[in-house]
Amino acid sequence: MLASLFSKPQSSLSVQAKRLVAMRFLIYTGFQTSYFIGVIGTLTYADDASVVATSLAVLFMNVFVILGSFAGGAALDAWGPRRHFLLSIVGALATGAAILAFGSATGVVLLGAVFLGFVMGFAQPIATSYPAYLTDDPVELKDINSTITMFSNVSIIVGPTLGGFVAAAASSRAVFVLMMLFTALALIAGWSFKPRAGFATTREGKPATGEITSDKASQSSDPNTPSRATFATSIKTVFTNSVLALLFCIIFLSNFGYGAFDPLESFFYRDVLHVGVEWMGWLSSASGVGTVLGAVLALRLPPHLVNLKTLLVALMSVGLGSLLYVGTPYVGVALVGQIALGVAWGVVNPLHNTIVQTTAPLEQLGRVNSVMGFGNMFAGVAPLAIAPWLAATFGVQQTLVGAGMIVTAVPAALLLFGHRHFDRAARQ
Repeated sequence: MLASLFSKPQSSLSVQAKRLVAMRFLIYTGFQTSYFIGVIGTLTYADDASVVATSLAVLFMNVFVILGSFAGGAALDAWGPRRHFLLSIVGALATGAAILAFGSATGVVLLGAVFLGFVMGFAQPIATSYPAYLTDDPVELKDINSTITMFSNVSIIVGPTLGGFVAAAASSRAVFVLMMLFTALALIAGWSFKPRAGFATTREGKPATGEITSDKASQSSDPNTPSRATFATSIKTVFTNSVLALLFCIIFLSNFGYGAFDPLESFFYRDVLHVGVEWMGWLSSASGVGTVLGAVLALRLPPHLVNLKTLLVALMSVGLGSLLYVGTPYVGVALVGQIALGVAWGVVNPLHNTIVQTTAPLEQLGRVNSVMGFGNMFAGVAPLAIAPWLAATFGVQQTLVGAGMIVTAVPAALLLFGHRHFDRAARQ
């Protein structure tokens, strides 16, 4: 039964789409082996750092993920997917080598967080933008995005699980060897990746409702449209398009509460759940199990449900899963909570990417996704300023529960009170 869920969408993908899925899976698995255990785990367990240090690490990573995503979006729009991918590979390999060689003190680990965040941000367009270089059919895009999400979420299982074993057997820094290995495999998988000819033209006449239709978004070349859009143009595109503007605000507000999780989760594991560093990997992999199931669910969504309202329901479910995850001192309950919120995230990501790809002009897509990613990441950066104070005042678990309540409440409020805005967007 489960095999049939996976086999049907996979077999419908083109050879290049399957290659793209493999590229994303391998490079993302490398990042998943290293970020949580290699940076946050090293600070918390090996260096016995404070909440302030882990908050700084997350702050630096998020800021440089933002900067990296802008650089990656610009590189993609200027040079295309193949050159962008090679730059992503080189950056990941160089970062892993540098952290292994020099990352033996708290300050150096924080610097490693900077480089790792930049490279992760730079590589984001592989998942968020590359599918639009393979097809302009919205239903096919949904299938590609859902499959990429499904296998990216397998990365969340494989990467932290392997990282947990390596950390238990050697050290938390040794996970960067795994990152470099998976990056090299990604290079092999992506060596023959080629976007379809003619997919550097401007897309016009697409539906601006945020909802998938069965009609192809038309592709045409406009001689009056500049071949290279500026970031100012892309920012204008986001905030003058009703769907993209609403999507930006939804993701920003919903992720604002989630910003407290990254610097505090390791302390929740250590001081509330009373488990070792390897559980940082294994609980993360439980979330990956959920996200795989969620991506399969997204793959089966009928086209008329691929819209902003469905996205809000999924985001609200993320919040409910988060409350289950951090609401008790029992590792078994946390495991179930991780799976639950993972299922919801597995639906969120392909919905988000498909809506952007079917709404934004292709020649601006890299930069538009950078603008959208900025909203997402900045929402996670802002709470870092007060997360250590909240944890010291109310406790780590209480702060995480409060953050989960925000993640739940924001999309619920938008669903209850935002009907007029969604209806107005659908009519434009």
